[in-house]
Amino acid sequence: MKLKIFILSFSFIILSNSINAQSDLHIPREIQSAYEKQTRSKDGKPGEKYWQNEVNYKIDVAVTPSTRLIDGKEVVEFTNNSPDDLSEVVIRLYYDVFKKGNARSIQVNEKDIGEGTIIKSVIVEGVKYELSDRKQIRRIGTNMSILLAEPLKTGKKITLQFEWQQKVPLTLRRTGAVDETSFFIGYWYPQVAVYDDIFGWDKIDYTFTTEFYNNLSSFDVNITAPDNFLVWATGTLQNSADILPTSIHKKYLKAQSSKDVINIVTPEELKNLKLKSGTWNYKAKEVTDFAFAMSDHYLWDAAVEKVKENNVLINTAFPVQEIEKYKEVTHIQQKIIKHFTYDVPGVPYPYPQFTTFIGLKNRGSGMEFPMMANNGGPGKPLTIHELFHSYFPMYVRINERRFAWMDEGWADFIEILTMHKFFNDKKEDHSFYSKFKLGVQRKIGSISSLPAVTSTVYTTDNYGYQAYSLPSFTYALLYQHLGEKKFLKCLKTYIERWAKKSPTPYDFFYTFENVSGEDLSFFWNSWYFKMGYPDLKIESFDEGNLIVKRIGERPVPISLKVAYDSINKKSLQNYSSILGADIWKNNNRTHTIKIPNFKKVESIVINSDFPDFNESDNFYPPLSYRYKKLNLDTTILGSYKLEKFPITLILTKKEGVLMFDLLNTGINSFLLPIDKNSFTSIDGTMTLKIIKEKEEKNKIELYLSSYDITLNGIKK
Repeated sequence: MKLKIFILSFSFIILSNSINAQSDLHIPREIQSAYEKQTRSKDGKPGEKYWQNEVNYKIDVAVTPSTRLIDGKEVVEFTNNSPDDLSEVVIRLYYDVFKKGNARSIQVNEKDIGEGTIIKSVIVEGVKYELSDRKQIRRIGTNMSILLAEPLKTGKKITLQFEWQQKVPLTLRRTGAVDETSFFIGYWYPQVAVYDDIFGWDKIDYTFTTEFYNNLSSFDVNITAPDNFLVWATGTLQNSADILPTSIHKKYLKAQSSKDVINIVTPEELKNLKLKSGTWNYKAKEVTDFAFAMSDHYLWDAAVEKVKENNVLINTAFPVQEIEKYKEVTHIQQKIIKHFTYDVPGVPYPYPQFTTFIGLKNRGSGMEFPMMANNGGPGKPLTIHELFHSYFPMYVRINERRFAWMDEGWADFIEILTMHKFFNDKKEDHSFYSKFKLGVQRKIGSISSLPAVTSTVYTTDNYGYQAYSLPSFTYALLYQHLGEKKFLKCLKTYIERWAKKSPTPYDFFYTFENVSGEDLSFFWNSWYFKMGYPDLKIESFDEGNLIVKRIGERPVPISLKVAYDSINKKSLQNYSSILGADIWKNNNRTHTIKIPNFKKVESIVINSDFPDFNESDNFYPPLSYRYKKLNLDTTILGSYKLEKFPITLILTKKEGVLMFDLLNTGINSFLLPIDKNSFTSIDGTMTLKIIKEKEEKNKIELYLSSYDITLNGIKK
């Protein structure tokens, strides 16, 4: 289904050039109203009259593994802190995404399609509501509206009670059945939707694309499972002594003060595991959601990491058959939490524990919940990404349903930065910024490359680019422009200001301007509010003057790599540098760079690290010149079938330069020759080797460092 996207046009007015200048952005009426009501302020802080509602949940739930049945009872206390009297309370029923006839953005297991959430009873302030009476209850999409007999006055509380049933879905998308006796259970209980100062009730349907925007809540949850199942959940376990056998319980208590990893449940103990009780009680305060996982054949490792004065308990749950694969994950989480707390972003991890459950096995993806992640492997980038979601959208309550870029973009950026600074075990030929290039390069200049501020509501068909690649790259540009120290000060302040609260894009914009003391309108305007693309070219190189011309409307830094001829390499060191994007701040169209020892220059490359609409004009001498000297064997051109993936790689020559394209993936690049059979992508993140064997077809070996994967193929 094609989505018609309506994009508001924004303009910027620079109010002042002083060090404390702030850009005066075009402000949509919803945001203007918030400023008028003083719930937000133009310095990026919560307003004097900022408010948010409160929700407390008491839930008893039983899971029957053989049928995947979830049977629950719930008592909800909802406090209306808004200035409005509410005539309805909106309840989210996520499992209704499987209801026959409801909208879904992905294909699901047909066995999941049915009645959706079975609501057995709804009681409001002791009065039982008739489920079929549309004057009391209305169900549309994945929302259920409870129409109140009397409006809920500002400052007043209401108690709601639900009994319901649903199943653990076989569709393993973020949550669901991992196997017959292992489940990760999220989106599982009747949840009070958010009513806020910007949009009122959040009634956006869950279709598998939209994710979080939840109230700050407290949970007291009893989870009943068979007595040979371990259960991990959001919050802290309250009744460990009543559940765990004595020997296991001793190790559980030891883990809560141990830096060394404790194997709480070993393979031997798992064989004949029988718990004292099958009911686990978990409690969590001031979190945005609650999830849990369970299995009868998962191991349990744990250790702590000191965060200021608190010990954070770190758990890893993984299949008994894969001990070697996952034995280091707890150590990795310890190191990540340490760096998050003291380095990037420099804000203490805000919760008492974190659990990584390996439930999306071999999928390479993950899904975050408060104090939990459902991960697809042991990889460090994935572990960093999902753990950072503890800050966004959990600690800072991002409206991810409308502004996913304010959440996923940050997780993507912090993942790459943390890997680069603290987990970079390999010597790399490419820069930090080149790691963001691939995700942006494949879309720039296309109609699907929308302004970064565009609401997620309008980007369903382009979610990966708009929520991940584009915003993470813009954060990298901010990092480069402001410098690490000032950037981290801005980010830390933004987190601290909006901890447990819900910022809008304007709160982000104005906080960074307020803290940095800079008018960033040139940046917000070009990347967040206008269509366009980045494109620089080498206009000329004469007598040491390198003139770089800006063609595109979106400003990027100039990265410069100068190589001197082989005769002078012993005496002249090749060098590289980056000039910040602020050189284009006053809408300059050219910039001149003095190149030292210019008579001995062999080659110059600009912006191999950054996305560029036309990369072929970023070389001196032109890239085709290198190929003329190479005398390329044209028999290598053509189509190559990859061995393990249903993908074709095409090798062609464009403007005299070798180029590869992985069809239908968006991955392509001009290639720089290393020798006649070895090539590298312009940004240095990919290498291609041609393997020639007598009387056999040419073979290729493509290494993608961004994914740490080697692809092999043979010519068709």
